[in-house]
Amino acid sequence: MERILILLLYISLAGIAGIHKLLGDFPPAWFYGKFKETFLNAIPGGIWFSFVLIVVLEIVIALLFSIALIKGEFKSETKSTFALFGFLASLALFVILFFGSFLVQDYDNGFNDFVYFGVTFYLMEYFKKNSSVG
Repeated sequence: MERILILLLYISLAGIAGIHKLLGDFPPAWFYGKFKETFLNAIPGGIWFSFVLIVVLEIVIALLFSIALIKGEFKSETKSTFALFGFLASLALFVILFFGSFLVQDYDNGFNDFVYFGVTFYLMEYFKKNSSVG
């Protein structure tokens, strides 16, 4: 049961965040404002690309965990291929968010991203230990 809840947690976490970003301004003014003084603004389309990368990862994470749920990867006898890729994509996203937070000296948010990374890593290891990794 707990593996189902882990999958649902990440589907919700990434899916809702990605959908909200897709339905809003793309990218929003606050995102430009936050990164306008960084090297990302010196790269043509750098801020836009950064936002797109975050949104794509969030949608991909939600899709990977949804596929894992549909395939029954929460069962110990089922290979957890899609769930593992979902965790790896989540770890990559949290590294990107952590880097962005520290880039703009938002250390409180950076700490949160660090904690999310650690919790995700722990849950990935828990999930792998209690499933057949394929």
